[in-house]
Amino acid sequence: MVPRLERHEHHRQDETKIAQALRKPTSCFILFEKDRGLLRRDAMEPVVLAGRELAVLGLSTDRAVFLGVDGDATWFGLDVSDACIAGSLERHAGGRFCGLGSIEDPVDPQAWAVLAQARALLAWNRETAYCPACGSETDAAFAGYMRRCSDPDCAKTHFPRTDPAVIVRVHHGERCLLARSPRFRPAVRSMLAGFVEPGECLEDAVRREVSEEVGLNLLDVRYLGSQPWPFPMSIMIAFEAHATSDTLCLDPTEIEAADWYSRDRVRSEVASGRLRLSSRKSISRWMLDTWLNTDGSPDDAGEPFS
Repeated sequence: MVPRLERHEHHRQDETKIAQALRKPTSCFILFEKDRGLLRRDAMEPVVLAGRELAVLGLSTDRAVFLGVDGDATWFGLDVSDACIAGSLERHAGGRFCGLGSIEDPVDPQAWAVLAQARALLAWNRETAYCPACGSETDAAFAGYMRRCSDPDCAKTHFPRTDPAVIVRVHHGERCLLARSPRFRPAVRSMLAGFVEPGECLEDAVRREVSEEVGLNLLDVRYLGSQPWPFPMSIMIAFEAHATSDTLCLDPTEIEAADWYSRDRVRSEVASGRLRLSSRKSISRWMLDTWLNTDGSPDDAGEPFS
């Protein structure tokens, strides 16, 4: 099981300590091949390789990013960025490289947090190899949490971003709104979601998204929880709210279909195959599972992603 890592921001700024940890045989590494993480075949958890194993495999740790500390062990994320190396790593570790978006099974929140952190940081470092201001190459600093422009006339520093998105469980009486985007797989419906715009508070983003996509006004917008969403660098912030009416007016560009569902209807249509629910790793599925169970704590929903 992946531990809850202490991120220790001050460690990132100590280049000597980071260099020592990268050479330490007992340091822990989780590996990505671009956006695919090396996962165990028997569980939805990252394969963890020790520094000594990377040395035997001849893998460089130059592009590793610091993830945190668990006791005496320092954890890093590493992008191998080579399909041939990825294949040999799968055979060595007995794991498989898998895109996080393709996972359907539940993922432990601590494992998901580490995977999301590594995936987002590695993607950001790849995508910010050149300065957005002047186009010069950038150099990694703070163990992957900052990049500096190499041009002394520019010398800008760049930091990872997180893009907030809201997702909302909309109620009208005892029914819940489920909608379908044209981008979804066949028969899948889920909660409404969208990105927060500049200068917008989270609650206003919820109200705007619901109004734009299905034409509803909301009351009692209430926070439920959050989940890292590394596609590539987002966080999903969950709310619930009550609609003032049940009349829907869909934006056909964003929403292909939407309707109000009772709990019995959801169960019946899932059983018949007419309705598919979102991935069990996602906060949207947790939101639906907790609503489906009248006491609010279904056995298979797990803890909130907060």
